[in-house]
Amino acid sequence: MSEAVRLMERTGKPAAQRRQGLVPVVIYGAGSESLSLSADAKTIDTILSKNPRAILKAELPASGTKDVIIQGVQRQPLTKKLLHIDFHVIDLKAELDTRVALHFTGTPEGVKAGGVQTVELHELEIRTLPDKLESVFEVDVSNLEIGDHLLVSDLPKHAGWEVLTDPETLVVKIAPPAVQAEPAAEEGAAEPAAEEAAEGAKV
Repeated sequence: MSEAVRLMERTGKPAAQRRQGLVPVVIYGAGSESLSLSADAKTIDTILSKNPRAILKAELPASGTKDVIIQGVQRQPLTKKLLHIDFHVIDLKAELDTRVALHFTGTPEGVKAGGVQTVELHELEIRTLPDKLESVFEVDVSNLEIGDHLLVSDLPKHAGWEVLTDPETLVVKIAPPAVQAEPAAEEGAAEPAAEEAAEGAKV
């Protein structure tokens, strides 16, 4: 069941809206005109913490409801306070192009052996029906050894998803442990010792 979000007419400047606990919202897509509205910031934060790709019922002022997903989120870099939200109106019977976050599970065997895991891709571009959307796509990396890597083409198939990301894109790799170079011996260090030995022999 979709969660309902009540949108309000935007009044005043964005900074004033945020001081009142609201976040400016733009809603667009699926043949709808673009609208500039506001929503309760705490409500949006709660939704994002549970499922940032959830399908929502946006209650528009005096114009019914629309099915939407959160398409874009802007936050203040230091405080992480919400600054702006983009809602994309969707048709529940039509496929849409979107992104899903990759979540890596398990500790790679290569990491246990001292290797370093490097993630190169954090989101996967997909085409799917709205009811097939998920907040994350879990990828098990526990079997990866040092020198192993995963490409998009290596990821497990997901029913109902068409992957749009280039299949040759590198997702994650296990690099060998970093080798620390030993400090070079100081030049001339042996010479004084040899000279001291020679002087001692003369005495």
